Amino acid sequence: MQIKIKFSLPDDCNQQQLINALAEYYAIKQEQPVLKNLAIYDTFDWRLFKKSFVLYTYGNMLFLRKLFKNSIIHNTEFTLPPVFIWDFPDSKLKNHLSTVLKIRALLKLTELHSLSTVYHILNQDEKTIALLIYEEISPAQEKTTPNLDTCLWLKPVKGYPKHFKKLIKRLKTAGFVPRQKEDIFFKAMEGAGKNPGCYSSKLKIQLYPALRSDEATKTILRYLLQVMKMNEAILEKDLDTEVLHDFRVAIRRTRSALGQIKSVFPQHMTHRFKKEFAFVGKLSNQLRDLDVYLLKEDTFKAILPPVLRYDIEPLFDYLRKSRSKVLQKTIHDLKSKRYKQIMQDWEAFLDDPVQAQPVESNAGVPILFLARKRIHKQYRRILKDGNRILDNTEDESLHKLRIACKKLRYLMEFFLSLFPGKKINRLIAQLKALQNNLGDFNDLCVQEKYLLSITEELPVKGQKQKKVLVAIGSLIGVLEREKQIIKKKFAKTFTNYASSMNKHAFKELFASKQKGNDS
Repeated sequence: MQIKIKFSLPDDCNQQQLINALAEYYAIKQEQPVLKNLAIYDTFDWRLFKKSFVLYTYGNMLFLRKLFKNSIIHNTEFTLPPVFIWDFPDSKLKNHLSTVLKIRALLKLTELHSLSTVYHILNQDEKTIALLIYEEISPAQEKTTPNLDTCLWLKPVKGYPKHFKKLIKRLKTAGFVPRQKEDIFFKAMEGAGKNPGCYSSKLKIQLYPALRSDEATKTILRYLLQVMKMNEAILEKDLDTEVLHDFRVAIRRTRSALGQIKSVFPQHMTHRFKKEFAFVGKLSNQLRDLDVYLLKEDTFKAILPPVLRYDIEPLFDYLRKSRSKVLQKTIHDLKSKRYKQIMQDWEAFLDDPVQAQPVESNAGVPILFLARKRIHKQYRRILKDGNRILDNTEDESLHKLRIACKKLRYLMEFFLSLFPGKKINRLIAQLKALQNNLGDFNDLCVQEKYLLSITEELPVKGQKQKKVLVAIGSLIGVLEREKQIIKKKFAKTFTNYASSMNKHAFKELFASKQKGNDS
């Protein structure tokens, strides 16, 4: 069966003229016009748009479709608009989006009014052979604003394909143009002052091999500053915990760039801003820790024996109350004079043109040579440290190796555009496997330590206190067992990463004989 077709109206045609013209050939029955709200949703980092999805509510229904497509992929009824994937009603729509949204919150991008009138096109027997839907879409908040779109939908009715085709011909002859590469989504975003896809936490930086290293490094750091500023602007609204996460990652990447891309800026400036961004990062440490534990609430409860799951509730009640206070403190700190001065000075430094005759040894070196040198050196350091750990797998050594892997990952992502995409992405994927092992181990270490320390802070007494302490103790026991399992997997994970094939690939891509300061 054919799907419904969307038409643009001729410039000189209105709703009544259309119906009058069709009334010469068909009997027409009109339904009452219906006004409904239409709201479009996506995450702050445009996850749906980047997959060419449009998610919207229309009345009490949720719909998912592809951009430039009129057919609906999935739909489901809802009571309240979902914010997180776990808020969705159990449905094919929820399953379809679970791997896309993950833990990111949905934000309402814009709200529209849809005024539609349905016309039944009747044959001589007064049977409906097709439906015409005349629709006007306008911004919900601005009554005086012109319509964003006026269109006509032609919807087939089962059993009357010939009539449907004939109606298409009549509409085309009358000047109605079927729409193909056009989507109301973009008009709606333009009307709301939004630029789809404008934000990504992933590094999308185009560098050129011959670009001076100081200018290339400033390009990277300017990008990271924009990520910080965009997330900081909505952090206070507390819409999505990943906003804080992206803000903090941009800070960590900035510190890593200052530490790893060596001898491109004056030493006193590098030292100063490494220190300043260490301070900035600490401002939100406690808030992020609380976010992580609260996001893991269901996971922690699931690994406890059923009899203890209710007993651990006071822990999460306390964490939620603590988070409210810590959030306000973090917001206050990010409005402080010191923070603002740091960011102003940093932006001014990045906007200053690079020196024509730099003193720093790597400033004028083509970025391709410096990128190769720094990546290859960091890789060799990881191999050396990892092989040493295989003989004595201490917790602290694993922690240091995790930091070293993170630095290498950042370097490879900074300079992604300088190397063949498939080759460097394959090496990054292999590094991720090692990082996941080390990261999971570190997370469990941190969680155990935190749970042990928080037992002294919980404001519960008596029998309730005993029960929550037993539950926390049981949880720590489970985490310890998981930690040991992950620790045992390290040897195999690292050996795979340090394979001769991987070594050859790194050497081929990054080994360089170019001279330069590697201090």
